[in-house]
Order: sequence, then C-alpha cells, then structure tokens
Amino acid sequence: MNPQAFEKMSRFRQKVIRLVIIEKKSIYETAIACGCTAEKVRRVLKKWRYASRAESSRIT
Repeated sequence: MNPQAFEKMSRFRQKVIRLVIIEKKSIYETAIACGCTAEKVRRVLKKWRYASRAESSRIT
C-alpha cells in the first residue's frame, strides 16, 4: 500500500498496522499496546489486507 493511503487512515489503524506488520508483534501484544481487544485488531488487519489487495490489482 502506498504511503499516501496509509497517511489517510486513522491513527489507531496506523498504530495497529505498524505494530503487527512492521514490528512483527502478535495480535495479543498489539491489542494490549493499543488498549483494545484482539478481535478489533483482527478486523483492522482484515481491512488492511483487503485494501492492499485491491490496490495491487489496480496497479497491474
């Protein structure tokens, strides 16, 4: 996903994606760090993966 799309996301989503994808933290560690549930982290990741797939299909 391009940096511009990442910047348009809310700070919470950016933090979740940064912790899980970039820093390789587990879903549970991320949930504790963000102060939310593991289910909410899973939902954010699901949306992230869908958005990245949709963007990569637009590029090709």
